[in-house]
Amino acid sequence: MPTTTEGREEPLSTSKLPSGIDGLDSMLGGGIPEGRVVLVLGEPGTGKTILCSQYLHWGAAERNENGVFIGMNEPKARLMTEMRDLGMDFASLEKKGQFGYVDATEVRRIPEQARVGRIPVGGKELGLANLIEMMQEGIEKLLPKRIVLDSISDLVFRFPRIEERRPAILDIVEALQSTGATCLLTSELLSTGENRRLQPEEYLAEGVIMLRIVRKGVRTIQISKMRGTKIDTAPRPFVIRDNGIEVLAREEVYA
Repeated sequence: MPTTTEGREEPLSTSKLPSGIDGLDSMLGGGIPEGRVVLVLGEPGTGKTILCSQYLHWGAAERNENGVFIGMNEPKARLMTEMRDLGMDFASLEKKGQFGYVDATEVRRIPEQARVGRIPVGGKELGLANLIEMMQEGIEKLLPKRIVLDSISDLVFRFPRIEERRPAILDIVEALQSTGATCLLTSELLSTGENRRLQPEEYLAEGVIMLRIVRKGVRTIQISKMRGTKIDTAPRPFVIRDNGIEVLAREEVYA
């Protein structure tokens, strides 16, 4: 483990992929290590989908880096409308072949007991297999540099026992790693506080960015883990403006 000085871990040599969110890139020492799977963990309403959308949109619009959004929570039309209101025109990027959307919303609706033909199978296992297959098909078409999977919560929570949940998450992480792209994976934060229990996805991802609402009107972002790079580990405030997320990387959060 690199030594930490004033909330920062000493740097390790690696190439970086800027997120396009200036304050976040400052906290990351320039960007996300390329080819990594990074977990964006947060409570509902903290801005996980906005952050991930900015990451994809900026990469495609500013750096001509293809991006794929794998959506498990909301259909394509809703995502594109909501992000357009924040100045992100994914429709234009899609027409240019720089953006692709994989609609995986049906995966979480597969019942606990399903059938393949006449053969009964576990619905949660079938959902996981379907998700990975859909991911691979969508990714092969565009060969993206950036990938977002939003969100795994509904799927993995169907594996209530930790000995089942961990392999399921590992299968998803390994499928993303195999693409060689730099990936953001979102999940719900189940508990907060100093004594909270770490979630399995935190161990399996190569980086963790945590979003929280600490009190009314105050959101924070914290990089609790990022292998192979210099990071600012202190929680920093951020705001959601008309053009998306702005991280106030030089400011501190006061109780």
